[in-house]
Amino acid sequence: MPLSVNAIPKPKGLPGVGVAPRLLNDPLDFLLCIHRHYGDLVKLPLGKHTMYLAVHPDMIKRITQENWKNYIKQYTTMEDILGQGLVTSNGDHWLRQRRLIQPAFHHQRITQMATVMVEEAERMLERWEAYARHRQPVDIQAELMLLAEKIIVRTMFSTSLSDTEAAQVGKAFNDTLNWVAGQQFRLLQPPRSWPTPANRRYYRNLALLEQIVYRLINERQQRQGEYDDLLEMLVSARDADTGEPMSPKQIRDEVMTIFLAGHETTAGTLSWILHLLAHHGDSERKLRAEYAAALGGRNPTPTDLPQLTYSRMVIDETLRLYPPTWLLSRTLVGPDTLGDYDLPAGATVALSPYVTHRHPEFWPNAESFDPERFHPETVAGRHKFAYVPFLSGPRQCIGNNVALMEMQIVLPMILQRFHVSAIPGYPVAPVAKATLRPGPRQWMEVRRVG
Repeated sequence: MPLSVNAIPKPKGLPGVGVAPRLLNDPLDFLLCIHRHYGDLVKLPLGKHTMYLAVHPDMIKRITQENWKNYIKQYTTMEDILGQGLVTSNGDHWLRQRRLIQPAFHHQRITQMATVMVEEAERMLERWEAYARHRQPVDIQAELMLLAEKIIVRTMFSTSLSDTEAAQVGKAFNDTLNWVAGQQFRLLQPPRSWPTPANRRYYRNLALLEQIVYRLINERQQRQGEYDDLLEMLVSARDADTGEPMSPKQIRDEVMTIFLAGHETTAGTLSWILHLLAHHGDSERKLRAEYAAALGGRNPTPTDLPQLTYSRMVIDETLRLYPPTWLLSRTLVGPDTLGDYDLPAGATVALSPYVTHRHPEFWPNAESFDPERFHPETVAGRHKFAYVPFLSGPRQCIGNNVALMEMQIVLPMILQRFHVSAIPGYPVAPVAKATLRPGPRQWMEVRRVG
């Protein structure tokens, strides 16, 4: 017989605010400590609200696959930006949109994006040649974020955006996302309707994004069939049952969602990879040897990727340590049982890949960087839901294969041309905002190979 929700272990909190101050002060360390001391399901009192942290892979499986329809998303703070796109929508609307958008992420279309990835990475590395000659420190994260933005802009909009507009969109989007993330992790905050400086900047950024996106949608609807990109797929998509196209608002929501998924994950993970390799010389040498044997200095193509096995292991281990989506939540439609406990309808359940990826039952020495964890034989013997960087089940990230291919193409291009090393005096630590990025800044030195 499952135990009552009241029996779920919980830490002591402060009157009125519960454990919210501790969660806000250092969320990553707090969640790890909570799991270590209270187990795989923990009740977190947060003042007026209560959240249940579910960590065990069996619980992840239950929430994301076995009973996924009973766990819905409620991201009210994100709806201004993402509307009812794939990340935030539920039910029939989500299923309809998923079916409409899925063809844009078929294998053949993804491999066609590789040409854009190589071209934009070449442009970035040309800038790095000057940095290397002048021994100029490089803000690696800023460079990789710009690269990812340019790739998603070209694959989504073709040539419809100028470089200036692409830069404006990237900055406005990142500033807006970071503002929203800050709202989620703040005890006292003014209503969005108040004309505070931060609120005014937020709405200016949002207005800029919508102005550009709606203009592009309108232009594309007038010139359908002239391009072969993600926006064309959205504009030309038709519902299988009704034959109806998406409305401009639906297209806008999906453009915003794909832009988020299309650059945050790859840029952040590539930044973390270069940071980790700078401190793990054996892994870097093994990676360079694999690239030399498989590529011989040339740029990779999609057909090369199955041979770059250690490269994929490095990427997977980095995503284990620093999953971009480090915390997410679901709301129960009806009651359910997780582990030994019954949960009521309306309960908010939080999942943290960051914590699950450090579960000692599945990840010995979890804080160490060890790509061999992802040797195929080792992976086969591990719980499938112990590793969920893109989540799992029907609502797994639709763009995960695009992100993985981009990382697998860009990483050898960087390492075959440059040594990337850390600069003393610039420590890097995970910053838990909208995604899990290295921060506060990531200054590194690039030197030409050979």
